[in-house]
Formats: sequence, C-alpha cells, structure tokens
Amino acid sequence: MKSSLRTGHELFQRLKNDPPLWWQNLKSDPELYIDIRKDNYINVYHNGGCIMKLSWKNDYKAEIHIEYIPLKKVKEYWPFEFKNRDISLKKIQTFEINNFKKEPLQRIKNRIKKFYPNDSEKGIQGRYVVKVRNKLKNDGFFIDTEIQYGENRIDMVWVDLRIKKIAFVELKKISDGRLYIDNNQDKENISTQLKKYYKFASKNKTGLIEYYNRVFCIKNELGLLPKYVKENSLENFKLIEKPILLVGDCTQNWIDNYAKKTLNKQLQGIAFGCVYHGKTTWNFRIPSKTVGNYFKLD
Repeated sequence: MKSSLRTGHELFQRLKNDPPLWWQNLKSDPELYIDIRKDNYINVYHNGGCIMKLSWKNDYKAEIHIEYIPLKKVKEYWPFEFKNRDISLKKIQTFEINNFKKEPLQRIKNRIKKFYPNDSEKGIQGRYVVKVRNKLKNDGFFIDTEIQYGENRIDMVWVDLRIKKIAFVELKKISDGRLYIDNNQDKENISTQLKKYYKFASKNKTGLIEYYNRVFCIKNELGLLPKYVKENSLENFKLIEKPILLVGDCTQNWIDNYAKKTLNKQLQGIAFGCVYHGKTTWNFRIPSKTVGNYFKLD
C-alpha cells in the first residue's frame, strides 16, 4: 500500500504546536471522530457525515458538503422573488459557525442526521467509534474508518491493545442484501466482498502495519487517541489478514436462525470471525474463540 502520509507534515505540526480554537472545539466534542488520511489531510466526522475535510497548502484549507450547511435562522418559510416572468429565491445567508462552538456545531450535526440517522449504517458506524473511544477502559479502539483502496472501501480498522493486532472490520445491517446471496449466485455477496479485503491485506501486510503506525503516531501527537491508550506506537503489532464481519442491528432470532446456520458457514475460511450485536450494544473485540454472539471462523 503506497502512501505519502508523513508524521512531520505541516498540517499535523501546525495543529500540534499552535492549535486554533476551532480545532480545539472539534477535538473536544465527544460525538465527533477524526480520521487521518493517506494524502496528508484530515476528515472530521459525525454519524458518518464529514463535517470538515482539512488540509494545508500555505494555510489551512477546508471544506464541508453543501447539504450539511444550515441556513441562518430566519422565518419558517422563505419567499420567492418574481422579476418579469422569472422566479428565484430571495437571497438568504448561511449561519455563522463561530469557531464550531456548541450551538452551531449541533446545528451541523442535526443536518447530517437527516442524511445519516442513528439507525443508518453510517450512523451505527460513527456510534461504534465514539462509544468505544469514550469509555474509561477498553481492550482496543477503531483507529480508522472508510479506508479507500482502488474502487473498494473498508468500513473500519480495529486496533486490539490486548493481543497487539490490527484488523479490518466490515460493518453491515441485517437489511443489507449481500448477506443473503449465496456463493453459487453470480452476484457480489458478503463472501466476495470480504475476499477482496483478505487479498488486499495479504498483499500489503507490511505496508499496512507501517501505515497504521504512522496514523497512530499522528493521532497520538494530536491528542486524538482514547485516554486509555498507553502505547507509544504500533511497531510490534501484527495484521490479521482475514477481515471480521460486524452486524450491528441484529435480533437474537436472526442470529440463531440465519447467522449461525447459514452466514457463518458461508464465511468459513474467508472471515477471521463474525460479531453479531443488537441495536444498543457498542462493545467490540476480536473473537479469539466462539462465545456468545462472537464467532471465531478462522
């Protein structure tokens, strides 16, 4: 895996040595999570929606998706204007972000939740990241989300502090159709999807460990790691090549009657393991053995 990511990049050094108020406000919000990208920029997320893509080129450069920008508080309805035979909206202003203080930041979060509500896959992903990170103690944490390689994208990357392993995690909802296509059909299913990740991890094993060590060091310097992390690097960590499937909105009936009987068999030899959680469960660990709704498949 080729990457231009540099721990000494100007963006990271500026944020470390002279952090602006807006950066401090973003960092301190417990509902946001911040990912380091391989081309030396940063994404700030809420519920899977990107509040800010932040980079450096002679100064800070940043952008937000236009759909996430709330309008300035005005009337409930906004008038059209007519000129000759044409119609347009009367000019309206966007709200002031005010260095991402609590009230304007909440308005952006509310906009994002219109696209990615809490029960969406992106919403579930974001809540896993922040709820694991915000605990007083845990065996690991999600160091990255939405890792892109070619046309493929892996949902989450887990760092296990107890067994010193790094693992790809693919998150699904039980409504995802790929969970129900068997291996005999000529369509992409969960097996073919996870095989791609397995192949990518096997081919780039050394590079991925080096890359996530750099990500770890940058996050450590910027104060973005969970407070319970005591390690200084990931140099002695190993990569689990087979990915882990995490389904985040299960019912016990679905687990007992479909996941155990069909899905686990389909993923044998492809996934390292499967984790099946209900809608209010936010723990995660690498399944070292089959116990409860944690299934070791490798």
